[in-house]
Amino acid sequence: MPDGKNFWTTVPGIITGLAAIVTAITGLIVALNGAGLFSKSATANKATTETKQEVKKDVDSLAGKQAGPQKPVEKFKPVFAMTTVKIEDHEYKILGSSLEAITPESNALKIEIKYKNNSNYSPATFWNEGFRLAIDGSLTAPSGDLSELVERHAELAGTVTFEVPNNAKDLALHILDVGKDISIPIELVPD
Repeated sequence: MPDGKNFWTTVPGIITGLAAIVTAITGLIVALNGAGLFSKSATANKATTETKQEVKKDVDSLAGKQAGPQKPVEKFKPVFAMTTVKIEDHEYKILGSSLEAITPESNALKIEIKYKNNSNYSPATFWNEGFRLAIDGSLTAPSGDLSELVERHAELAGTVTFEVPNNAKDLALHILDVGKDISIPIELVPD
């Protein structure tokens, strides 16, 4: 050093020293955050706040429900006007059905059907496209995933599922086959 000055007392030395300190502090903060020191408390506080809000909401709704008398949920059973339909070489037999709640506003109507293909010539499709449900006069498609191929002189059982609103008044199952539409009225009777 020509002037006898220490490197650390010069402007480049001071800038280099400050850069080293800032880099070290940044590295320390990143390491501590990676270890979860900073994020755990924020996450814990947020989770605690959310849990307290949910508990308060549940307590408030429970208190509101207990204020008045509880109305029992009425269960219904679907009853079909007929259970067997023959259309040319095809035969459909309703084996059973159920009505299950899926949301507060709607139910799943599940209809178990046995399909028999009496054809001498070809396999036939047993699928959702062969069924519709008339709900208060409007036709709706099934929500299930029935899709089978039934060989000639064979039979197969499957379930067709429809979503039915709680306030539905008039229901009818439509079987669509060989250009025909057979309608089977359904009555919902208390179970």
